[in-house]
Parts: sequence; C-alpha cells; structure tokens
Amino acid sequence: MTTTRAPWFTSRSDLLSVLVVGGLVIVWQAIGLIASVARIAPNSDAPVDVLLMGAPVELPLGPDGAPLAATVDSATLTVSDMPIATHLAAIGAAAVPPLATIGVTVCVLLLCRRMLAGQFFSGTITRLITAVSLLIAGGWVAWFGCSVLASNGVLALVADRALAEQITFQVSWTPILTSMAVGALAAAFHAGEKLQRDTEGLV
Repeated sequence: MTTTRAPWFTSRSDLLSVLVVGGLVIVWQAIGLIASVARIAPNSDAPVDVLLMGAPVELPLGPDGAPLAATVDSATLTVSDMPIATHLAAIGAAAVPPLATIGVTVCVLLLCRRMLAGQFFSGTITRLITAVSLLIAGGWVAWFGCSVLASNGVLALVADRALAEQITFQVSWTPILTSMAVGALAAAFHAGEKLQRDTEGLV
C-alpha cells in the first residue's frame, strides 16, 4: 500500500482558494463574452477593436486640449453593415479570448481537484497541463487571425486606403513562449508520473 503525500508547495487552503477564484473568473469571463458578442452581433454601430500597430495620430492631451503627436497599437472603431467575413471575424476576435480563458480556468480547476484528492503525478494531470498549453497557443492563434481579418475588413470600410496599406501587423511571442513553458511543465509531470510508476514497481 502506498501513501501519496502533498508537495511542500501546496496546501488544502491554497487549492480551495484557487477553486473559488477560478469559479469567479469563469463567471466574469462568461458575462464579458455575452456582452461583447451582443454588441457586435447586430452589425449596427458595432464596436470593433482594430489593430493599427504604431499608426500616427494626434491626441488632445496638451495644454488646453492642444493635439500631441502619438502612435497607437489598437483602436475601437464603431462600424455598421460589415461584410459577412469581417463580421464573423470581429465576433471571433471578441469571443476567442474569454472562451480560451474559461477553458484554461476549467483545466486549472480540474488540476486542483485532482491535487486535493492527493493525485499529483498521473496521466490525467499530464493531459490537463498539455491542454492548458494547447489552449494558450491555439487561443492566441485564433484571436490573432480573427483580429487581422476584422482589422483589414473594417479599415477597408472606413479608413483612407493609403493609410490602411501602411499598417503592418506584428506578432507577439509572449503567448507562444508561455505555451512552450507550460508544455515543458507537462513534460516534467509526465517524467514524474513515469518515475512514480517505476518506484511503485520496486516496492
């Protein structure tokens, strides 16, 4: 008979706190998801986040509202009657982040549940951590793709053609690196699972 002992970095109160916070995150993200989609779905005066990546603008931030030169990476434009592809991309760009966040949170809550039960190295734990890694990477790729399509479509509707052609899209490596780090953690847990099985076979 083997006994599973909790690692030093976990306690029951800590894991229960994560469960409570995770539940609140899911509710908050679900509310935000519904609100964002509801604003864009009618395709009338819909607020769409557009990627601009350093576009020059003038903002009234000087003395007495004097304009100051600035650059912006994104802006929210209100548009109507978007083409169907642009409309679907805008909805996707608004929906993917909260959906991915909910998915990651659910995986973390399931991880905590397993840990509360004293299971720290198992196939389920490894698969859940792998799922978190895939959700981070897949969610970012889906969001970026939808954002680029929505931005191009909206700018084609409302922006000056010469300005729209000057705008470029830059890739942020932070989500990819985060996904890789979580994937490495999954590999470490898989190694721990194998070591635990080998150790139990020797007892």
